[in-house]
Amino acid sequence: MRLIKKITLLLILIFSIQLLFAQGGYEELLMREVEVENPVYMPVIGLGAGFINYYGELKNDTKNILQGNPSYRFNVYMPLGKKHYWKANLNVLFGTMSGYERSYSDTSKNLNFMAEITSFGINFEYNFGHLFKSERMLRPFLSIGAEYFSISSNNTDINNSLGAYQYFPDGTIRVNDQLSKRDYNYETPIEKINRFGNDSYSQGVPALVADAGIDFKISNRVILKIATSLHYTFYDQIDDVSSSNTKGRIGDSKRDMFSMSYASINIDLFSDPKTKMIEELFMDITGDFDYNLIADNDHDDVLDLNDDCFDTPAGVEVDSVGCPIDLDRDGVADYIDKDPSSITGAIVNEHGVQMTGDEILAGLLQSYTAVGRSETYMIPIGLGWSKYSQMSNVEIPEKFKKLDIDNDNYISFDELLKAINRFFDSDESDFKPDDIYELNDFFFAQ
Repeated sequence: MRLIKKITLLLILIFSIQLLFAQGGYEELLMREVEVENPVYMPVIGLGAGFINYYGELKNDTKNILQGNPSYRFNVYMPLGKKHYWKANLNVLFGTMSGYERSYSDTSKNLNFMAEITSFGINFEYNFGHLFKSERMLRPFLSIGAEYFSISSNNTDINNSLGAYQYFPDGTIRVNDQLSKRDYNYETPIEKINRFGNDSYSQGVPALVADAGIDFKISNRVILKIATSLHYTFYDQIDDVSSSNTKGRIGDSKRDMFSMSYASINIDLFSDPKTKMIEELFMDITGDFDYNLIADNDHDDVLDLNDDCFDTPAGVEVDSVGCPIDLDRDGVADYIDKDPSSITGAIVNEHGVQMTGDEILAGLLQSYTAVGRSETYMIPIGLGWSKYSQMSNVEIPEKFKKLDIDNDNYISFDELLKAINRFFDSDESDFKPDDIYELNDFFFAQ
């Protein structure tokens, strides 16, 4: 297992080095990443969504801050100071809040409401950078600020299509003495009916806001913010129950509040990057640097480390591995190819020109000077051309029939090798060098 791990590590190292110098010219080695001095920071835009929960004399419709009425948040913040421990944040919030109460013993305590709000606020955020000196992916924050929110509508559900709800001590709801249920359609404006003798309804309300949460750094330009904000309003009439009521349901003097739990994505689209790539005039190499890694002896802009053709002539266009371009793939580079559009699979000469059948046959039939066995080797590949290629029914020539030991009218490869061995190793062979060449041609023509 240790050997496998070492081999794997070695392969990864080799692959990494090749990636570093792949397609290598010198340009990559002259590039260096540097930190931007005095970068210009621009406002960061954030979009988020979450839930609003109401806190007042009535009950909240949900039991925890991870549920509630849907809400949406848009913010723009600007980092403050050199180290950005503080941020100034502008917020816009859209959403609804709702509440209810249900009582059997006191039938006057069966109220409900739903209010639609839009708020505009500013706050200052601190991210504890003085405590966390190093760069962290997760960083807590606190913020405090103020806002002004408007109530675009604030309605209550007091009747359905049949008439007004009547609540009874036995827990039933009746309309015109008929058992009924609430339709949860908030159809009646609270301010319009003024059922509790209070004329202090307001459409615009100031509030104090405190946020707490965590910033999750996804990249240098993208941050995910998860937080909860508490909004303390200077208003006690959102739920239509306050100490200023003069009849019916009279509440306490505490102000109404609400919270918003949200997640938002903040994207820095306009600020300068923290680092940039610069091109050096000279390569910074010191110590025992291996200059073979950047060698390019044929000056084709492909480093020798990745060059498959080391001696490309000057000025010749090369491919990604440093070899001259050969568009027709005939084995002859375009810069010396006299026929750069050869048919695929054609046999060509040294100039890239397709050879005729006669030219191929003449080349195969030319005489060769015999050499010693120690200076030769056999490659059993049939080129498909010999003086027997033009025969319609190939028969074993008379002088080779004695080599067909198994009398199957076919000279096998083993029978061919025995004849060649006998020619080189003993004086018993009556074949001449030309016979051996002819035997080889015949074997491949079968």
